[in-house]
Amino acid sequence: MESTTIHFLNVGHGDCTIIEHPSGRLTMIDINNSKALPEDDEVALAEAKGLSLSQFRTGSYTSRSWEEYYKSLLDDPREYWRANFDNRSLFRYIQTHPDMDHMSGLASLFWGEQVALYNFWDTQHAKTFTESSFDKNHYDWNDWLAYQQLRKGNHGDGTTHSVHARLRDETGDYWTEDGLTILGPTQDLVDYCDRIEHYNNSSYVLRLDYGGRRVILPGDAEKPAWDSIEADYDEGELDCDILKAAHHGRESGYSETAVNAMDPEFVICSVGKKPSTDASDEYRKHDATVLSTRYNGTITARIWADGEIWIDDRDGDRLHTLPPLSSATA
Repeated sequence: MESTTIHFLNVGHGDCTIIEHPSGRLTMIDINNSKALPEDDEVALAEAKGLSLSQFRTGSYTSRSWEEYYKSLLDDPREYWRANFDNRSLFRYIQTHPDMDHMSGLASLFWGEQVALYNFWDTQHAKTFTESSFDKNHYDWNDWLAYQQLRKGNHGDGTTHSVHARLRDETGDYWTEDGLTILGPTQDLVDYCDRIEHYNNSSYVLRLDYGGRRVILPGDAEKPAWDSIEADYDEGELDCDILKAAHHGRESGYSETAVNAMDPEFVICSVGKKPSTDASDEYRKHDATVLSTRYNGTITARIWADGEIWIDDRDGDRLHTLPPLSSATA
């Protein structure tokens, strides 16, 4: 039986989602290179275990420290790609918005690993950086350079790819065939983000339909983006089974009315340290089961053609299921 599999990679405090479509095509949404735990993450994880930072780093957990254990849960997207999709091409890469925790690793994947790419999605925003902008942070100037070339259609190895700056309600070959609908952004939202020089609300918000089930993937969408979506869509168009928590599960990405409309069974948070404005309890008020890559590692959701859903942790252990839908069709 055919299926769609969604890989929510544990990349620390960033995003990287890979979709295996029944068509055989692969979609990647954002990327973040993370094989180290920032100290803020270590402090937060230690507090969650009732440990001091020293105990977290040296205390034993099945023959290794808690620090080593949580580091072992992290997945480098390049290594994950090599282990699971080696020698395959990437049909589409979608850059939800131009923040570095959503594009760290572009140079490694496309210039280093030289993954073949056919389509690059990006919005026509005006965000810019200079090399000196990277002097005081841990991000890599090469990732921004790779991004600039990719959005011009240059792959870096002499090959080219198509570039798409699609917006809400646009349709076309290959993305509707793969069950993708663009819920956001609009050009007005992109222009608004350019004016305030803050780009979360220019995020691609995508709906994936398969087997009678729905998944919503909203990048870092915040209230203006959710308000805009709610104004254009009714509840029947937003209802979903799985929601990837916007903005890493922060309260800024949570909209009570939008979550009411979506009514998800599961909410998946891609996050390193628990945000100080964590909205997990807010999602639970909607009777949603909240799962975090912080504790489960990479999470995979497999949707079968009959609507059955399997949700597994990084070891392949079953976390949750949803039963088949009698009326589901492939």
